[in-house]
Amino acid sequence: MQEFIDRISGEGYSGRKKITHEDGSSEFVFMENADEPVETGTPINRAALMAIQGFQAKTTTFNDDGSITETNSDWHTLTTTFNDDGSITETFVGEKTITKTTSFGDDGNITEVIS
Repeated sequence: MQEFIDRISGEGYSGRKKITHEDGSSEFVFMENADEPVETGTPINRAALMAIQGFQAKTTTFNDDGSITETNSDWHTLTTTFNDDGSITETFVGEKTITKTTSFGDDGNITEVIS
């Protein structure tokens, strides 16, 4: 596991970059994105990276039908269903819905299909 820590800029210096020219001279500039995004995307920060490793506040519910539902602090859900054919279906519902089905072959192979 890796402990991720957010970078914290000094007061008044957020977005400040130093440009060093080929001749060795340098200057400080403040940069900002100006790409007029259609979607801003998920920020890469400590919370996101720790969540990838499973470190995010959540509640786990064992449902009457045998499935398991995990609800995180952003109210996104991950429901794991154990199918009659021995496969497992995981459905994540957040900004978008993503489904992954894991099947186990008789020869020991594991196949995952994401939709």
